Amino acid sequence: MLPGFLLACFLLTQLVSSSDVSRLGPSFSAEPPALVRYVAAAGARVPCAARAAADTPRLAWLADDGSTLGDIPGIRRIHNNGTLELLPASAYGAEPAAATVRCRASNAHGTILSRDVLLQPVADVNWEVSLSAEPAAAGGVAALRCRAAGAPAAPALWYRGDRVLHIDPPTPESRYLVAGDALLIRDVSAADAGAYGCVARHALSAATKRARPAHLVLAATTVNSAPRLVATASEVSVPAGADFCIPCVASEYPAPQYTWYRELNGRLQPVESSGGVWLWAGGAALCARGRRAAGAWLCKAYNVFGDATAQVRVDVEDALTVTVAPPVLVAEAGSTVRFNCSASDAAAALHWLHDGAPLAGGAAGGALFLRGVARSHAGTYQCVARSGRRTAQAAAELRLGDSPPELVYTFIEQALRAGSSVVLRCAAAAAPPPRIAWLLDGQPVDHYLPQHRYSISEESSAAGETVSALNVSAATAADGGRYSCRASNALGSVEHFARLNIYGPPSIRAMGAVRAVAGENITVYCPYAGYPISSVSWWRRGAAAALGAAGRVAARGAALRLAPALPHDAGRYACSAAAPHGPAATRDLDIQVRNPPKISPFMFSSELTEGSSVQVLCGVSSGDKPMYFSWLKDGAPLPPSLQIEEKSLNEFSLLMFSELSARHSGAYTCRVANHAAAVNYTATLTVKVAPAWATEPLDSAVLLGAPLLLECAARGYPAPTVTWYRRISDGVAGTETGERWEAAGAEWFSGEGHGGGIAGGEGGGEGGVAAAGRAALTARAAARAHQGLYRCTADNGVGPPLVKHVNVTVHEPAHFGTVGESRNVSSVRGRGAALSCAARGDAPLTLHWTHRGNRLDLDSYRWTISEVRTSEGVRSTLTLRAAERGDAGEYRCLARNQYGRSELVMFLHVEEPPEAARGVRLGGAGARWVRVAWRGRREPRARWAALATPLHALPAPDPDTARHVHNLTVEPVVDDGVDEEGFSTLSSVLRDLRPATAYSLRLFATNHVGQSPHSDALLFTTLEEAPTGSPQNVRIRPINSGELHVTWAAPLQDTWNGELLGYVVSWRELDRFESSSEEVGEGESEEERGGRAVVRGWSSTELALGGLRQFARYALAARAFNRAGAGPPSPTVYATTADGAVPSEAPRAVSCEAQSARSVRVRWTPPHTHAHLLRGYDLHYAPLHFSPSWSGAVGTLTARTAAAVGAGGEAMLQGLRAATNYTVSVRARNERGAGPPSPPAYCATTEDVPSAVESLRALPAAADAVRVVWLAPTERGGRLTHYALYTRELGKVSGEWSQRVEVSETAGEMAGEAAGEEVWHEVRGLRERVVYEFWVRAATAAGPGPPSRAVTAAPTYIASARISSVGREVRAALGARLRLRCAALGAPPLARRWAPLPAAHTLTDTGDLVIHKVEQQWAGNYSCSVRNALGADAAVFSVRALLPPAAPAPRLARAAASALHLTWDPPHDGGAPILGYTVWWWRGWEVNAGAARWARVASGESAHVLRGLACGAPYRVALRAHNVVGTSPHSRPLHLRTRGDKAKAPPGKECIWANSTTLRLSLLAWGGRCPVATWNIAYRLASTGTWTEVLTDGEVVEVSDLQPGTWYEFRVLARSPAGETPALYRAATHTQTGERIGEPIDLPVEARMSASDGTATGSGAWRGALAAALGAALALGAAALLLLAARRRATRRAAARTRAPPPLFVPQPPHTNGKTLSPPDGELHEISPYATFSMSSGTGAGAGAAAGAGEGAVRGCALHLRSFAREPLELAAPPPRPQLIAHANEYGRCRDSDSESSGSPCAACAAELYRLPAARLSDTLPVSATAASVVSAESSTEDASYAAARRHDLRPDPRHDSRHDLRHDSRHRRARRRDLHAPTVRNVHEPQYLVTPEYALRMLAGDRL
Repeated sequence: MLPGFLLACFLLTQLVSSSDVSRLGPSFSAEPPALVRYVAAAGARVPCAARAAADTPRLAWLADDGSTLGDIPGIRRIHNNGTLELLPASAYGAEPAAATVRCRASNAHGTILSRDVLLQPVADVNWEVSLSAEPAAAGGVAALRCRAAGAPAAPALWYRGDRVLHIDPPTPESRYLVAGDALLIRDVSAADAGAYGCVARHALSAATKRARPAHLVLAATTVNSAPRLVATASEVSVPAGADFCIPCVASEYPAPQYTWYRELNGRLQPVESSGGVWLWAGGAALCARGRRAAGAWLCKAYNVFGDATAQVRVDVEDALTVTVAPPVLVAEAGSTVRFNCSASDAAAALHWLHDGAPLAGGAAGGALFLRGVARSHAGTYQCVARSGRRTAQAAAELRLGDSPPELVYTFIEQALRAGSSVVLRCAAAAAPPPRIAWLLDGQPVDHYLPQHRYSISEESSAAGETVSALNVSAATAADGGRYSCRASNALGSVEHFARLNIYGPPSIRAMGAVRAVAGENITVYCPYAGYPISSVSWWRRGAAAALGAAGRVAARGAALRLAPALPHDAGRYACSAAAPHGPAATRDLDIQVRNPPKISPFMFSSELTEGSSVQVLCGVSSGDKPMYFSWLKDGAPLPPSLQIEEKSLNEFSLLMFSELSARHSGAYTCRVANHAAAVNYTATLTVKVAPAWATEPLDSAVLLGAPLLLECAARGYPAPTVTWYRRISDGVAGTETGERWEAAGAEWFSGEGHGGGIAGGEGGGEGGVAAAGRAALTARAAARAHQGLYRCTADNGVGPPLVKHVNVTVHEPAHFGTVGESRNVSSVRGRGAALSCAARGDAPLTLHWTHRGNRLDLDSYRWTISEVRTSEGVRSTLTLRAAERGDAGEYRCLARNQYGRSELVMFLHVEEPPEAARGVRLGGAGARWVRVAWRGRREPRARWAALATPLHALPAPDPDTARHVHNLTVEPVVDDGVDEEGFSTLSSVLRDLRPATAYSLRLFATNHVGQSPHSDALLFTTLEEAPTGSPQNVRIRPINSGELHVTWAAPLQDTWNGELLGYVVSWRELDRFESSSEEVGEGESEEERGGRAVVRGWSSTELALGGLRQFARYALAARAFNRAGAGPPSPTVYATTADGAVPSEAPRAVSCEAQSARSVRVRWTPPHTHAHLLRGYDLHYAPLHFSPSWSGAVGTLTARTAAAVGAGGEAMLQGLRAATNYTVSVRARNERGAGPPSPPAYCATTEDVPSAVESLRALPAAADAVRVVWLAPTERGGRLTHYALYTRELGKVSGEWSQRVEVSETAGEMAGEAAGEEVWHEVRGLRERVVYEFWVRAATAAGPGPPSRAVTAAPTYIASARISSVGREVRAALGARLRLRCAALGAPPLARRWAPLPAAHTLTDTGDLVIHKVEQQWAGNYSCSVRNALGADAAVFSVRALLPPAAPAPRLARAAASALHLTWDPPHDGGAPILGYTVWWWRGWEVNAGAARWARVASGESAHVLRGLACGAPYRVALRAHNVVGTSPHSRPLHLRTRGDKAKAPPGKECIWANSTTLRLSLLAWGGRCPVATWNIAYRLASTGTWTEVLTDGEVVEVSDLQPGTWYEFRVLARSPAGETPALYRAATHTQTGERIGEPIDLPVEARMSASDGTATGSGAWRGALAAALGAALALGAAALLLLAARRRATRRAAARTRAPPPLFVPQPPHTNGKTLSPPDGELHEISPYATFSMSSGTGAGAGAAAGAGEGAVRGCALHLRSFAREPLELAAPPPRPQLIAHANEYGRCRDSDSESSGSPCAACAAELYRLPAARLSDTLPVSATAASVVSAESSTEDASYAAARRHDLRPDPRHDSRHDLRHDSRHRRARRRDLHAPTVRNVHEPQYLVTPEYALRMLAGDRL
């Protein structure tokens, strides 16, 4: 009976679950992936999203231990949408560790967890993308490979030029196909050639990188070449179900064919296009789909000359998936439900979760049973599958359908007083919603309670529960009892009871008869009321004693229990309830017992078969009548179609089956019911059925290797056993008993190379037996062993067994053994060759041969074919007598029989020695390689080599390089194809050559047959390369405190790699540049700590570095350079400059702290250097002032202390102001002076007691009062807190008393500087006419100050007018509002009068004068007079107006390359001390120049240095002064310029190098003292075409792939802060044979300016521009001569009246090399009119010009003059070397000024007018040198300031003394050495005399000496 009930329940639940019910619980719409690999430095985002049909799910993340994850700043963040963000890891923090997390989604209907998510961070590594393109033949397939090295990246985009290639999904007709990292293009033509690009995307960080473009070229068609695979893959991993393509692209000629094979059961099977697999472009790629593609694949590319194969392993990444059925299940309460879980991986472990928590007992397995479903079972169930590290989950929802009620809230037992009210509540949940009834002692409450005293309310809660409340009012003792609430619906009911006790006497309600069922338990409760009750007892009427608590019939309190009830228990029982005091209540009860039916067991026979009859009897042995019978089959009423007859009487029922069949089998249930109960009994009927064929086996004939299937199935009951047998011998002829059979199976399982097996219905047995009525023999590939006679038997023991014989025949088609077998045969030309093939298959077999698709002519004497029959088939041999070139190619052996055909491909290769190369030419050249192209045959076994002989005399540095034979790797070249002789263009790169070396080259080829003749010689020269050797023997020695002398030797000549142009010397200061603890001072940059200089000429091997820091250690290295660039640096050498100046570093770690109100302790650490030479320290300190106009230090003071012995210094500053902020800086001092100041330290002194108050006075204010007035103390010592006013009678020693006067009370309404100064207070309660004395003490937080002087006064009635205010001086800022207080005493009325009265004023009611706006004209004395009838009084106030300071007048002291030195005189302070200055400067001279910068300067300073400026740039400078009143206007702006000049363009022949395909421009040859910021370089064909921009590294520009023997133009624009320098060059490449067609040409200035504007200047245009420029120059020159001639006479007369002209030559300071030069006394050399002038950029200022000319000279250029009129002096020094500039950032190169072939001079002077006569030289100078007046306030590009430019006008000054200039310049030079640390560089050999600027200007004006 139980199995049928469970089956019915299970079917019911399945029926409900099959309906379309949506899930109310959550489900993942975006589940996190199982593995999240991410770059730790980039972070990652892990999404998690869930949805639900009901309320929105809540998302959270859980750790591996189940704890909830939260936000951690800097590590992770959890967003509101459920996304888990892993923040990028800090570069300085620890790398995050791997972790496993899960996402949780929950709502009111359930909770689910995601799969395990492994967070795996990986380190960020550098990765690159490269694109390669193999040459492709026209009409073939091209392959481009986009590979990412060092990262998991794949191609994301493909480009054709700059256009994105849009590639459609792959189809067999697609022209473009993406296969892995390869892009394949079919049917390639010339239109497809060009540049391609690709972009790869990082799989973890999503970062993209683009590869450098690759060019696809069409290769020439060649001959005699086997295929070569250029695009394939070894392993491919694809997701399950995804499409993928595998490339297999081969090159060479003729175009290859492709065949694909797949490995199945150890054999290679040919692949043909089908639904899941298809071939693209004839097999150049294979595309597949689905999980079945996993395994090994073989690609074979072949042509007539050979083949190439590639094996590919395909791994299908089958994701782990889980399915749970049914997804939603609605079950009835108490039923049994089942969830089925299946995973894609059968080996995965399964376990179950309920609302995110593991089920009790750890439920596991594919089936989950829930028995006795209750409300607690509802929710979401998850099946989690785990296989290794993979996890997956699926969820289903269990929902209760119609369920019986469950009580969720009940009431408890309680006791009440009579008359009270009570409310009882119950809540129940069920579906459908239940109804709640209230009972009292088992009866409805209305049966006992009046309706007016109770009420019942019922409502539904938000959770769907039914809540009912019983409210009883004015309860009596009779209302007590056993109350119960009963919730019920159609599916059941549930009840709860508890007693309600009400104080009162006991009583028992009337009870009706109780009916019990015999054999069942029953409990009866006594319905008593009242409280308290001492006892409740039961007894049976007629019994002497009450029932006990034990036994079958027992009474416990009010409960009577029959367990079980028996028939003799029927009768009358009595219940008695007794109170502690008083009578007991008793009531009788009748119990009736009834008997249920009892069925006698019955059963069916187990040997029933089809067609027999049977009867079964269901009888009852006991039970009350009447009884009712009914029958069920399988839990349902008997179907009429079964024709079962039923007969029932009073005590039994008969079931009769007339003819049994299989349909009658089942479970039969007899059901009997009476008034007591209904009972069931079930018996099973089984009908046996003989076997019958369901699938009858048939004979089968298949081809060898084809699938084979033999099926055999039978039905019956019990299920028949199906077995396969195979006959193994025939036995005795003619008899059947002689046959021998064995169970089939061995050959199906272990057949060689064949897969197969035996399949059954529900499991297999041994020997091919299947126990479920079905058996099948299967083989994936039929073999010879499968052939024979088979027998299938089916038997279940019912009737005779079934037997069927079948015959299996296997036919073998013609084939050649292993599929895909091929051979390559080689033969030397003129020798014989043999090709052989062996065919297998059923006879008869026929074979024939073909050559290149044509059947061989067997009549030819050159061919012989022989055949031999073997046991396996036929072997055929093709013999060729003498092989020729035309015999090479593809041969096919074809075999055929009636079952199929096959062919075997073989290739014959006829070999011969290669032929000589033709037309050898140069295809490109580098420093150590050349590309050579030639015409030749392309043969697979030919190896090409080159014989390269150098044509120079230098010996080889390495004996290994003496060999001249180089093996070549042939590369494809695009040309016009193969000519009629089979020659095509070949190319190769020859490497390991010497730079800048001429070679003779010859080519030859070899193979295993022989060697070809040598080709014709090719002459070429390699390009230059940067030197590979460094300068030797670098030595350095100090010259003086700021100068180093460097010498070196040239590197070895074989490392020059070309013409050596010069050397680059680099230096840096140690300890300052490298130490991170040093602070960089104002204006100090890294460039000032190091730099570089360039020395021209390979023989220049010494250099002097000046302007360095004294006693500083320097590291120096030298490099040699040529046109290709600079070589490696030499070993670093070190040297220390001499100590000869003030300390260069400031003390470190300066700190200060207050020691008292008047002292501060300062501590510091000595500087790194010079610590042992220090004599002491200077401490600069100043109070800080804060106001709207100024915030900073005011009035710097200096204290000096001796040098400390030890690691630190310390000093105490005394005499400071109390409660004042101070700034303190320290300077180290030696015997030569103080060094730079340290960064300021800030501290504040503590508060002090104030000084005594001033101007104390006392006046009688009334008969008992005195008014005391005083002024605040001068030194307050901090913030005043209060005043103490002391009073005592005059003459008494003690008895004084004090009064506290708050400071806030003194402010009043006073304004201006008078505010808060005057304080008054009236002392009352005094005795009239008694003299008192008064004194005051001011107090701060530090305490009270000293007492003031005492004043006396006697209180009396005041009659005469008196002024209590104190007259004094009042200072107010100009424009401020001022209030003058005039407080008075006296008998009214009082008349006040002020004089004078300003224009804007107000007189208050109290007599105060308010001046609204203080002006300068109203400053002075103001008197206030007070008068009444009894007297008068007056007070005088002196008002002083304070003004902002006047505008200062700055001027330039000197200019440096990156600094401007300013000085000024202090301006008028406006009546208030100057607090400081603000210096403003702008880049440029325009008003709206760049953003302004400013700096603060202390008030005691009158000079400032602007540092960190741009070299040679214009600046506009202004100055403002500050005081407490305000700020002065801006000073008149100064237009200044730092030292430096623009870049200088060298001649083209010195900086341009050419080859036949390359032009190289060396930028190291450019001069100029200011560094070049940017280079703008372009080139084009001469006079035509558009400009093409090129990039540069700042040293070399190289343009390759140019046309040989062609003129090109280079446009160069060098931009520096000093300006732009354009240059235009014209240069030609060499011819193909290496000949030059011309030297590089420098185009004129007009062409340069045109080039800088970007305009094209042709040859005719620049010649016309040059002619126009020369004409204009001649006209201007004539006009200038006339003007100068007119002025010459006036100048001569003025000079004669004043003084003699200055000397022509000024000696320079002596140099360290000891070579000096002084002209003969009294002898001056006259300058020839045709003197040669060499104008440099003023670099001589570094050691020559600056020393000789000084600061006051006007030097647009430094002029080096040589006399021709007289004999030149015998110079003691060699000719001058190029001058180098005086700053580390500004080193350039200039040509030797005395060299006739040196080219252009520096760009400070016009290079095109170099070496012109003196009469024409004036045209080349700047306007400032030749104009009548010089533009003010502008410094030159050299040293001159605007003041010097004004002083040295063209007009002579009789007061000027050149000697004074020299002294002045010497002082400035020494000062500049101390202040500036910008290094200066010069060559040690310099000119000893310079022409003074005065003389140069006079000479240009036409004066004669």
